[in-house]
Amino acid sequence: MTEIPETYGYRKAFRTVFRTLQSLENYKGVTFLRTFSPAHFENGAWNAGGSCGRTKPFSKEEMKLEGFILDMYMTQVEELKAAQNQAKQKGLAFRLMETTEAMLLRPDGHPNFYGASPHRNTTYADCVHWCLPGPIDTWNEILQHMLKTGQRST
Repeated sequence: MTEIPETYGYRKAFRTVFRTLQSLENYKGVTFLRTFSPAHFENGAWNAGGSCGRTKPFSKEEMKLEGFILDMYMTQVEELKAAQNQAKQKGLAFRLMETTEAMLLRPDGHPNFYGASPHRNTTYADCVHWCLPGPIDTWNEILQHMLKTGQRST
């Protein structure tokens, strides 16, 4: 291997966790995997002047699942599907809680510069974490639906 993809370590981490859960002798639970949560930096990265001051959601036409976000998402989905196939033999359930596409459309849900203490000289925006209340409240609703119905979110 001459080049290591960005998702290499991420894939290894999921594979390790899923294999560990399957190897636990008395584990009979259901494993839920929430999909990748995208950041929404504009005009630079977190450490290069980027910010996320949008106040409205994107439309589906404005934002597409592509590039780094798609790679991270697909890594999760592929590893979960592999784990699901292996887990069936042991009677274990692995479920996908699909949030990536919905959160991709919500750049308005990040704290930006507003989450920092007013007494600190903050030079970076938080466009990774989510504000409460906000878009991530939907995660609770999705999980509750999955628990009630025993189904995937998609």
